[in-house]
Amino acid sequence: VSGLVLGAQFLYEGGLTRPKYQRVASDRQGVVRLDVADLAPSRVRFFRFINSGNQEVKFLVARDAEGGLHTAFDASENDFKMRRGFRQDGDWIVNNKCETSCRLEEISQGGGCRPVPFRHRVDGATLVIAEQELLEGWRYFR
Repeated sequence: VSGLVLGAQFLYEGGLTRPKYQRVASDRQGVVRLDVADLAPSRVRFFRFINSGNQEVKFLVARDAEGGLHTAFDASENDFKMRRGFRQDGDWIVNNKCETSCRLEEISQGGGCRPVPFRHRVDGATLVIAEQELLEGWRYFR
């Protein structure tokens, strides 16, 4: 019975459709550098950052149809405690808890059921994120 309950919960929470997170770390200067040259328009990648203090932060990087880059935590202000995050559906990012969605180019607006955005900068084909910027979102994942 408990196996059925756990299996049902796994499927209800996204099961096999959950995003696959790529693990990243910061360098000695406290900076995470991600090569985004091959991130195609209308695509999203999911990342998992863990620092030396074992603080985990999940985030996403999206390139909208126009080529703009957007970064956000894989959590929303309204329901981060449920830890369900987001998934991509075409040009949309969908909240796995309340099934609301927004266009990829609207990720930077944040608020409500949208992903919580954070600051980044682009250096050529490299996305640069300060570790401190990521750790500001740790409260969504503890």
